[in-house]
Amino acid sequence: MKVFVRVITALLIGFFILKCASAPKPEQFTPQESPRLSEKEAQFRAKQVQNVKYDLFFDLTQNEAYSGNVTLNFDLTAKYNGLRIDFYDGSIETVELNGQPISVSYNQHYLFLNPDQLTTGPTQIKIQFSRKYSQDGDGLHHFTDPKDGQRYLYTNLEPFDANKVFPCFDQPDVKANYKMKVKTPKNWQVITSVREEKVEKEEKGFDLWSFPFSAKFSTYIWSLHAGPYHVWKDTAGDIPLRLFARKSLASYVKEKDWFQFTKEGLAFYNQYFDYKYPFKKYDQLIVPEFGPGAMENVAAVTFNERFVSRGVKTQKERQNLSNVILHEMAHMWFGDLVTMKWWNDLWLNESFATYMAALAQSSTGEFKEQAWIDFNGTKGWAYWEDQLVTTHPIEAIVPNTDQAMANFDGITYGKGASSLKQLAYFIGPENFQKGVQNYFKKYAEKNTELKDFMETLDAQTEKDLKSWQKLWLQTSGVNTIFADFSCKNDKITFFQLKQSAPTEHSHIRPHALQVALLNDHQGQYKVDEVIKAYVTTKETDLNEVIGKKCPDIVYPNYDDHDYIKVTLDSQSLGNLKHGISKVESRFLRKMLWSSLWDMVVYAQLSFEAYGDIVLTGSLRNEKDPFILRDLLMTFNGRGESSPSVINFYKFKENGKSSTYSQFINRYESLLWNRLRTAPAGSELQKIFFSAYVNSGESPAAQNHLLNILNGKTKFPGLAIDQDKRWDIISRLASLGHRQSKTLIAAESKKDQTHTGRLNKISAEASLPDWKSKIKWINKFTQPETKESDAVLRTAIYSLFPVNQTDLRTKFSEEFYPKLLELNNGKEVNRARAFTVLTPNECVNNTGKLEQFIDEHPQLKPVVLKQLRVINQQYGRCRKAIELARSKKFGAN
Repeated sequence: MKVFVRVITALLIGFFILKCASAPKPEQFTPQESPRLSEKEAQFRAKQVQNVKYDLFFDLTQNEAYSGNVTLNFDLTAKYNGLRIDFYDGSIETVELNGQPISVSYNQHYLFLNPDQLTTGPTQIKIQFSRKYSQDGDGLHHFTDPKDGQRYLYTNLEPFDANKVFPCFDQPDVKANYKMKVKTPKNWQVITSVREEKVEKEEKGFDLWSFPFSAKFSTYIWSLHAGPYHVWKDTAGDIPLRLFARKSLASYVKEKDWFQFTKEGLAFYNQYFDYKYPFKKYDQLIVPEFGPGAMENVAAVTFNERFVSRGVKTQKERQNLSNVILHEMAHMWFGDLVTMKWWNDLWLNESFATYMAALAQSSTGEFKEQAWIDFNGTKGWAYWEDQLVTTHPIEAIVPNTDQAMANFDGITYGKGASSLKQLAYFIGPENFQKGVQNYFKKYAEKNTELKDFMETLDAQTEKDLKSWQKLWLQTSGVNTIFADFSCKNDKITFFQLKQSAPTEHSHIRPHALQVALLNDHQGQYKVDEVIKAYVTTKETDLNEVIGKKCPDIVYPNYDDHDYIKVTLDSQSLGNLKHGISKVESRFLRKMLWSSLWDMVVYAQLSFEAYGDIVLTGSLRNEKDPFILRDLLMTFNGRGESSPSVINFYKFKENGKSSTYSQFINRYESLLWNRLRTAPAGSELQKIFFSAYVNSGESPAAQNHLLNILNGKTKFPGLAIDQDKRWDIISRLASLGHRQSKTLIAAESKKDQTHTGRLNKISAEASLPDWKSKIKWINKFTQPETKESDAVLRTAIYSLFPVNQTDLRTKFSEEFYPKLLELNNGKEVNRARAFTVLTPNECVNNTGKLEQFIDEHPQLKPVVLKQLRVINQQYGRCRKAIELARSKKFGAN
């Protein structure tokens, strides 16, 4: 829950007393008729109901909808102004209160019992209900496999979607025990937080699954997954492990990796937390049409099917899988065992899991050397998010569940996790670990606020954590550090670390970091000195380096302990321009590249100069696959509004000038040569193949891609599996290759799987064909559609590749009214996804996007946030292009 700074002055104490006095009393408060739940409503209800137990029954035998009943047993402590039971967009057949039928109001958001119907004390409410299955990946989602016709179900409930499954008190601080029976077709699996007690045969070939009462936990981490899933089994000590996937996908699942990463994680966390895994089994399910990457349902974690490849995985893909498994597993303790009171502490939940996943990877398994390098990428997400107009303090104010959805961002995950890493370094890793251990022992099965976590850490250190919390968690923005130094006779005579902050978030924070001094040693830049420093003011003298050898390169966040941007000094920047590939430390090399790219994004370094640095040196010589992958991402980008060298060139030259042609031909040639010369079956080979497919666009490149697809061009050790074939076809389709439609039709006949259908839709949507695009836009904006959100998102995300700016511009007039229609409908996730079609304001700065934002402040939070981010990204794009047009290299 939101933690307010303790106020010690009489004035502020008086202010809060007055504020509390003016707040409504519980008995005066009536729930709002809204699909959201406010924090105030949740606070009152948490006081009103205690000792909650759910006894559930579900009938899952029908294709379109399901039915069931729930018996809620709880202690009612007060009538207040009535009782709200959340249940979204379902049907209510009957309601009984303490054994007697009653009438209740139901507005499609919640049931409401009037105070005159209620009696304090032990209370039982029984509700018969039914509801359609979900198609958007939230609630109880239904999927039919096109390959074999099999049905699969799963739940996804965070933050406020358990009430899309059954009537409940859907808030994190009303923990409960759950008992359940489920009726299913025969030969199905049913998975939840506990193992079944028995499975009985029913009439007409149905099965009845019975589950005992579960441990006590929140509604958003309850689960019900069902279907004819294929299952693999293993154990981790005395913990039973199971892995589930669709039957038609099972042959592609590398179950040994899944179980290996799982066992490593359980062993590490049991030791680190000094608290045994708190549940009786550990199941993981790979489920179709899943929106997030994964979800930490108690002992029944769900994963997106993107973690399954229909070919050989890259090491990066394997590491990502390991990281996500470890992230969700950390939640079993932090989130599931001990849970936040309200969604303003969501950041701590996600940040802790993100930090712990990296710590676990760095301590066990095959990705030890890569773990913190990969974490630096997450930190890059945080730096980007923290410099947006939508940034917010880590401790965000979350007035309702709608706002909770908007806070699943780089601050919640990246900055929060980076702050925890800094905090562990600040107080010492042993002290941090001991505090965490005490936290679990003290608050198991309870709800907590941030102050509870900080107090357990505060008990382990003499550092001033209250001041740290205020400056780090209750303010926005990222600090920047710059090493200002001078030398004489090759010796340092002056060295000062200068900390700055953006004008709009002018907070100077305490930082614990390391400064690295590098010098050239026979053609390699090696670290000569590492100095630990505490930076608490704008200027910090580092007198201990006076008299040492004048460095060729200085990096003031060595080993990445701090959350702080680094601006490189002119001497370091000059040496790195043609010597960055000579930096010996791969971690430092990666961070230096990140600093250079950061300077490009914020118009301190020309993207043309950056591109030349990459093309003349590192793209030819770099051998580290993880660094290469990141470098290539800065060239190829993630979409039209994301910064990338190719996007900047296209928008500057409109993709038609000789300058652009020279650049893209040079880039394609380098990629092709490195692909041809990469060792057979190597990680480098996979990386350069992927980069070539994603960026090749010249007639020669298209011909190369077609020859690879047809088998005329082969690379030893590189199998062109089904997913790679679709990647090539989609690329050719986006470029308008004359054979595109024929290739799509032929490939879709070969690949009639769900993944194949999604790839076909993506390829067709990316064709430079106006009628095809309008068809998918109309489908996407229809309130009622038979297509799932996963299918619709696949099409909409593929509609306007970066080389189709003219078609995006053609749609610009229709975009805004259609977005308003979606925003005013029920499906907020669809409205958020639609923002990917926002008109390009980098190429054509009409000002309409900014005007639309100003005129519609009441857009749903997630939609408004997306638009504001896109608008700012296009503004940064214009600045980057202006710098390049000025022919300046860039300034510090």
